[in-house]
Amino acid sequence: MKTLTKIELDNLLEQHTAWLENKGGQRADLSYTDLSHMDLKGSVLQCANLTRTNFNDALLNAVDMRDADITYASFRHSNLTDANFQDADLRNSDFRAARLRNTNFHRADLYRAEFDDTGVNKAMCHLPKLTNTLIELRDVNRPHCSDPL
Repeated sequence: MKTLTKIELDNLLEQHTAWLENKGGQRADLSYTDLSHMDLKGSVLQCANLTRTNFNDALLNAVDMRDADITYASFRHSNLTDANFQDADLRNSDFRAARLRNTNFHRADLYRAEFDDTGVNKAMCHLPKLTNTLIELRDVNRPHCSDPL
């Protein structure tokens, strides 16, 4: 797993922002990177490649990960207050014991994502309208988010 210094990460985020704004730069590829314990509050990682990234114990308040590929990532014990995962691919990601307050998962693919010890419960699984969503294609009859498939 790769590691980055704070300076390297800041440079990569700057290049990613330029790429998003069509001002050169390049798309962030943080796949297989250890970002555990990092302070990424307010970072924009929209459309980034975050496959198998380790975000354990990270500060991810108000992070923007819309449309990102975040499959198999780990967010254990991370703070995701006000984070935005809209339209993100979060299949097989691990959110165990993460702080999820006002976290946006609208249209995200959460197939086999782990939410143990987060406070996500059965009532929360059924709040959104599930017609024409990715979860409907998976197993809409699962009674609980944490039930094994």
